[in-house]
Amino acid sequence: MSISQKFKRAATWGVLIGAWAGAVVQAAEFPDKQVTIVVPYAAGGFTDQVARAIAPVLAEKWGKPVVIDNRPGGGTTIGTALVARAPADGHTLLLSSLGYLTNPLMMPRLPYDPQDLKPLMMVSESPSVLYVGKQVPANNLAEFASYMRANDGKVAFASSGVGSSPHICAEMLASAVGAHIIHAPYRGNAPALNALMAGEVAALLDAPSSVSYVQAGRMKVLGVASDKPVRSALPLTPFSQSSAPELKPYSCSSFFGFFMPAKVPAALQQRIYRDLRAVVEVPTVAEGVTRPGGELHLLGPEDFTAYLDAQRPRWAAVIREKHITQE
Repeated sequence: MSISQKFKRAATWGVLIGAWAGAVVQAAEFPDKQVTIVVPYAAGGFTDQVARAIAPVLAEKWGKPVVIDNRPGGGTTIGTALVARAPADGHTLLLSSLGYLTNPLMMPRLPYDPQDLKPLMMVSESPSVLYVGKQVPANNLAEFASYMRANDGKVAFASSGVGSSPHICAEMLASAVGAHIIHAPYRGNAPALNALMAGEVAALLDAPSSVSYVQAGRMKVLGVASDKPVRSALPLTPFSQSSAPELKPYSCSSFFGFFMPAKVPAALQQRIYRDLRAVVEVPTVAEGVTRPGGELHLLGPEDFTAYLDAQRPRWAAVIREKHITQE
């Protein structure tokens, strides 16, 4: 090796070591200003509640303000694009849900490049619960499956919007039963619930926390789309225990997780992940995170990425089969 080559190699290693050292220093000094958690949903929704359970304790740990920036609209693309274009310094985080995974499958023209974002930490998972109106002549999962087939193409399912978790889960249920449904999208979860309780629609797949309306006698609950029981104020029959064989394999859930600009240095990513995880594991925070109807499910960057990769083909199949698009 010539002297010039040795100098070039030494210079290259010097640049790499300098970059690594700079990233370590950046992680150690983080945060040096306000941190913003962008929630691409309206205030008061499930994802927003998760963010507000975490933010105050995270601010206390970091000694800097942690604010929630609600950016609803565009099927979550407005808030997601904001974080994708944010500086890669760790001070802007995204707390999102299923839309992060499904939007690239439903939208041919996204206002951001999905490669500009990186999964940071999965916080919780929320299995869907099947609620039906009091007027529906079914009191268990098997009876409802028969009711759907007997009224093929006439049973209306409410949702919080086209391509939302309740929408896609309802289409998955229809495929499992062997029937077609009417999709009735509303502007958010609350209007969809109100429509169900008013008898405008027959069914809704929603979070376990909505059992409070069942307790008040305003609707019925038939089961949870899971293979095991979940924490709830009322007993919920897992679909895996249904007497309808076609429903035993059915499961459908959404997730809540943090994402960040992909170019945030690895050392800083790990620092933020460790701090987030420590905060969520605080009992009072964990209780706040699960109160909207989720089950705590903590995954780091690599495992969260693997989770999303495993889920993507399943969602893609139903989106393709049912021609679900958001233009």
